[in-house]
Amino acid sequence: MLVLSACLPRLTGIQGRLLDAEGNAINGTADMVFDYWTCASGGEGDSGCDKVYSETKNDVLVDEGLFDVSIGTSSLNADEEPDPSIFARRLWVEITVNGETLTPRQKLLGSPYAHSLVGGAVVFSLHQGPGGTDGTDENYGSLSVVSGGAKGTSLVLGNGQNGGDFLRACASPLGGSTNRECTDLRFRISNTGNVSADGAFTGGGADFAEYINATGSRRQYEPGDVLVIRPDQDRAVELSSAAYSTAVIGVFSTDPALLGGGKFLPDNGVTDMLPVGIIGIVPVKVSAENGPIHRGDMLTTSSIPGHAMLASEFVPGSILGKAMGELDEGTGVIEVVLLLQ
Repeated sequence: MLVLSACLPRLTGIQGRLLDAEGNAINGTADMVFDYWTCASGGEGDSGCDKVYSETKNDVLVDEGLFDVSIGTSSLNADEEPDPSIFARRLWVEITVNGETLTPRQKLLGSPYAHSLVGGAVVFSLHQGPGGTDGTDENYGSLSVVSGGAKGTSLVLGNGQNGGDFLRACASPLGGSTNRECTDLRFRISNTGNVSADGAFTGGGADFAEYINATGSRRQYEPGDVLVIRPDQDRAVELSSAAYSTAVIGVFSTDPALLGGGKFLPDNGVTDMLPVGIIGIVPVKVSAENGPIHRGDMLTTSSIPGHAMLASEFVPGSILGKAMGELDEGTGVIEVVLLLQ
């Protein structure tokens, strides 16, 4: 596989030694053709055999039989070949020297650049996509991992220019006239930040939570704390501390499956905001101060800070959810289906 980064020329090299029929090293120049095949032998039309790239080099210098050529272009112009996706598969090179085709074809091996990227490396493409000036119609993105078979997965990471996506994942190899079209798109992150997927998202938790500001430091709170809306600050919460509070909003989520409010986070992700579980199933601190809690009981806030209790009466706006566990006495933690009402 050939990986193209901003600091590498768009070239691949081939070296070899040419001998005549008597085994003598050749000197001078030679006209050479380099054909890249997806098979070790065979021709066009044979199953699994295609010629994917060809380049002619005239007047190649041959000294004591040795030659060294660069395949590709020395520039990074996006509309010049070879396209990096050509090399994202097993290939064999067939060399023709002065009209004579040499056999057998030689299998290409990985170069050091293709084995890894150093930490902090930036990989991108200069393909501008639709509306660009480089003559290409597809946004090639920054890195393409092309599957070798119909059951593989293709991944394209983009720079978001000219309407291109940041990320696209396909359930089939890239194809089409440009070899870059995602024919079975399953997941994408658009250049506006919208995320869409064909399948379901499965997280570690079972609830949706939202980052919300809290009174004081996050260290003052624990997962499972029952929270209410602060009366003196917009979009802020604090520990519940009164029975049947109609300001109840949710619970400090232990492990949310989905977490909103990311736009409020600083770049380093460190924040004192709390992930407030609003919908779903979450562990909740509970108290038996209003009687034992049984599965299916409605719960509301209690007088113990951060705890819920049995709702023995219905006060509109004070219901936190339904118990999925039991507590006979004292305090504890049970799972609760959040059903604010």
